[in-house]
Amino acid sequence: MRKFLTSALLFLLLLNSGSTFAKDSEYRFIVKHGDSLSGYFSKLGLSNRLLANLLSASPQNKQLNQLNIGESVIIRLHSNRRFKSLSYRSHKKGTLEALLIGTRFVSSSNKDEKTSSPLLVTKIVINSSFGYDAQKAGLGLSVVNTVVEALSWHLNFDTDLHKGDRFFIVTNGKKKPIGIIYKGKNKSVEAFSHTNERGKTSYYNRRGYTLNASFLRAPLKYKRISSKFQLNRYHPILKTYRPHRAVDYAADRGTPVVSTADGVVKLKGWKGALGKAIIIKHGVNYTTVYAHLSKYARNLRQGGSVKKGQIIGYVGSTGRSTGAHLHYELRFKGKRKDPLSYKLPKQQKVASSKLWGFRTQVNAILASL
Repeated sequence: MRKFLTSALLFLLLLNSGSTFAKDSEYRFIVKHGDSLSGYFSKLGLSNRLLANLLSASPQNKQLNQLNIGESVIIRLHSNRRFKSLSYRSHKKGTLEALLIGTRFVSSSNKDEKTSSPLLVTKIVINSSFGYDAQKAGLGLSVVNTVVEALSWHLNFDTDLHKGDRFFIVTNGKKKPIGIIYKGKNKSVEAFSHTNERGKTSYYNRRGYTLNASFLRAPLKYKRISSKFQLNRYHPILKTYRPHRAVDYAADRGTPVVSTADGVVKLKGWKGALGKAIIIKHGVNYTTVYAHLSKYARNLRQGGSVKKGQIIGYVGSTGRSTGAHLHYELRFKGKRKDPLSYKLPKQQKVASSKLWGFRTQVNAILASL
């Protein structure tokens, strides 16, 4: 009886405030003179702490402090009366959505829903090569290059593609695709565009992480650095001064060597003075070289993918070498860089305040396929 009275009282409070009770615990409020979000929260039995966390979760949430007469607020609750989400439709600022995931709020805003363009999906079936088949399907060279650059961290366009594999390129009127999905016989790769707070647009997986992984600073546990990156080093074997555009790590023979980032093996074999070597391509811009190895990891194959931290070989002294060490090179667009000081790319994540909006876009893209 007490529960019935409590429910009835809550219903009357909502009715008197001008709100309507909807199914699935959805409460709709039309803002009147003197209304506030704290008042709505109080009527629904939601705490002031929850409201404070909502308002501080994102700068855009602060607009909820000043509701305008005639605008609408929708609050959704789980079946156990716990907060689920909030929608606020402002006359001037568009729609604000806030969702509670665990103990964290994620928010997104849409300033003008009417101006969003419909999604256009271009399907490419591999028959010859991606470049040829994509341009045959009507994609311009700039889009082709964007797709290759976005997916190259996880897809080898030379060896991974097979006849019948499919690409789905999703656009919405902008120059670059907002969604790139590859579905092959052996793997699938997805990339979705997102522009961060600094205005930089990159591609992310559906969980909100950029496709490139961060680099390890060193590829092994070493004793010391026996030779640094320098333009004029005395070569102990050739007895002459010459550039050394790499870092030599002294280590015991047989010490495991790992890939410093996700990538694709471009070379596994003998390479002249470097002896047994491995060359790994990371995306379209970065390459790493591991040389003077004693042997390779059993599961390593040329053309195969590797993960950051995966063992690829073992320290040795093959080729032109005076002792056990690893010769390690870092190249950016073909030019050797100092591995000890060069600023390497780091994996980024969509900001928590933008994650819900990002995932909404991802779901729309996947639903369009």
